[in-house]
Amino acid sequence: MLKRFIALSSLIFVFAAGAAAVSAQKWENFGSKEVKDRSEQDTWHIGNERGLWRGLKIAVGKRQVKFYRVRVTFSNGEEQEFALRSVIRAGGESRALDLTGSDRHINKVDIWYEAYTARRGVRSVVTLFGLR
Repeated sequence: MLKRFIALSSLIFVFAAGAAAVSAQKWENFGSKEVKDRSEQDTWHIGNERGLWRGLKIAVGKRQVKFYRVRVTFSNGEEQEFALRSVIRAGGESRALDLTGSDRHINKVDIWYEAYTARRGVRSVVTLFGLR
């Protein structure tokens, strides 16, 4: 009985430690851009000196935004593209965009999008985050 209790306690501890490691992931803010109500493209210049990255995430504020694609350019010249083709509501965020390859020093990130509203002149805000 005591062995079973110890084994079960150890198993729970292992799962709790793993969950804490996942929730401890820190997303670093790369900055925000204002989005107009017409299709546009913006660039976030990250720079090699900021280190290696494992993923990206996009958050939306004020008004919903329609996304078309994201292109990541690495310092070695390679590129990785994501076709989002989705609308993210204000206060929402994209799924985590996993970066592939071994040299993940990001030079810049280009995003194509537009504020998705019925009225002209309404703007939104998009914030880009990186995961180490």
